Amino acid sequence: MGAVKKISVIIPAYNAAGYIEGCLKSLERQTHANIEIILVNDGSTDGTEEKIRQYIENSKLSIRYFSQENHGQAYTRNFGIEQAEGEYIAFVDSDDYLDEDYLEQLYSAAETYDSDVVNSGYRTVEENGDVVSEVNVSPFSEVSGFGRAGIFAVWSKLYRTEFLRSRKIRFPEGKLYEDVPFSIAAKFQGKNVRSISNIGYNYVRHLGSTMASTVKSSRFPYEELDGVIKRTLFSEGVCKKELEFEVLHFFTGFLFLYCRKADREDVTSFCNFASEELRKYFPSYAKNPYVGLFRSKELPFYYRAAIRTFVILNKMRLLKAFTHLITK
Repeated sequence: MGAVKKISVIIPAYNAAGYIEGCLKSLERQTHANIEIILVNDGSTDGTEEKIRQYIENSKLSIRYFSQENHGQAYTRNFGIEQAEGEYIAFVDSDDYLDEDYLEQLYSAAETYDSDVVNSGYRTVEENGDVVSEVNVSPFSEVSGFGRAGIFAVWSKLYRTEFLRSRKIRFPEGKLYEDVPFSIAAKFQGKNVRSISNIGYNYVRHLGSTMASTVKSSRFPYEELDGVIKRTLFSEGVCKKELEFEVLHFFTGFLFLYCRKADREDVTSFCNFASEELRKYFPSYAKNPYVGLFRSKELPFYYRAAIRTFVILNKMRLLKAFTHLITK
């Protein structure tokens, strides 16, 4: 039996002095031990550098440490992809932490099904550890195909390194919501994508996160998302109806939830983009087989209702009026 293949865990760290030690300790406890940590200090100003160097001195983890001027999370993750020496890549945010068998569960599924991408569930926790919610991406079986739609975070997943490199799947730099085009490309261009019911990633919720901040159209990855949708849609063997539903899911959540604090002109720009993307690439989106109050039952009912509402409003050309109504 050959040696267990290495997983490269990429961790961007920006002003993470209060959290990075907990994150790294959870990696020390992993039951899948053959891992390397690519830890990148992205121009921190709060003592993160000192914390990391102190930790490395006393840790048995294989840590490759880099320090750079602040370039943002997308640039840092892209840098990590280029540095990775493992057969697989996992992304972990510096303030989050993992259950002990998290990497083992993902790795086992990737090897069993020869998967380019494996998705798993996650829980949202407060800074004191209290659990806010849990998301199971495969609620009806231990292993499924694409699993629950609309999971755009790149953590709680495992990626085959060569797949990301050969397809040139990267994060758009200098943008917000950079996870979305990356996740769509990986999910629908990957071979033998699988979702597992294990929940092992702990996402720590903070005030002032991206999701809590005001959304500006100037930082939305319009061009990158359009390019990913176009390339993926016309890729060989792509599941077009599943891709269509994923895009509908994103536009629904983005416009009805994340745009609640957006300015009127930004909302108009977002709505115009969503409508145009659907017109260009998914002209029959209203007939998508996954849209409906009693379909896609892995999603909460309110989300199924929201997607159905989005479809109706866009078909009736009332999307902008409704979205303006529910925003600030």
